[in-house]
Amino acid sequence: MGLEPDTGYYVVLASRAFMRVAEARLRPLGLGAAHMPVLLALTEQGSLTQKELARITQIKQPTAAALLQRMEAAGLVVRAPDSRDGRATLVSLTERGTSLLPVALDQRRQAIEAATAGMSPQEVEWLNSLLARVMVNLQALVNGSDDGQPAP
Repeated sequence: MGLEPDTGYYVVLASRAFMRVAEARLRPLGLGAAHMPVLLALTEQGSLTQKELARITQIKQPTAAALLQRMEAAGLVVRAPDSRDGRATLVSLTERGTSLLPVALDQRRQAIEAATAGMSPQEVEWLNSLLARVMVNLQALVNGSDDGQPAP
């Protein structure tokens, strides 16, 4: 029973390295890697509630609340009452958030190109497809469980 590197090992290491690179590239813009899914969701879908953002970005509500507080303080998003539901607030991008997104996406593109250097476009497509399949499999295992254990 050897402890040889396996898929999980490489995925975790690659994820950590991507996060370090993303943080370094986004920091000069006043952004962090955690901001990107929120910025993208708001760009693609318009104003959303905190609950919707938490679901879309696959983070827990308390984490979303803290992240949105930091993003609001940084001038990236603004909150306003939801006219459809008086108990909820809608989160929207500010002009600053909107203007930083293309620059941040370019930084992300450059990081991905560097990470996949030496791979053909077809190999990159395969890698993306395989990782997407792994994510589907893992989400099926978790099946909504908060602790990562398979649902009964």
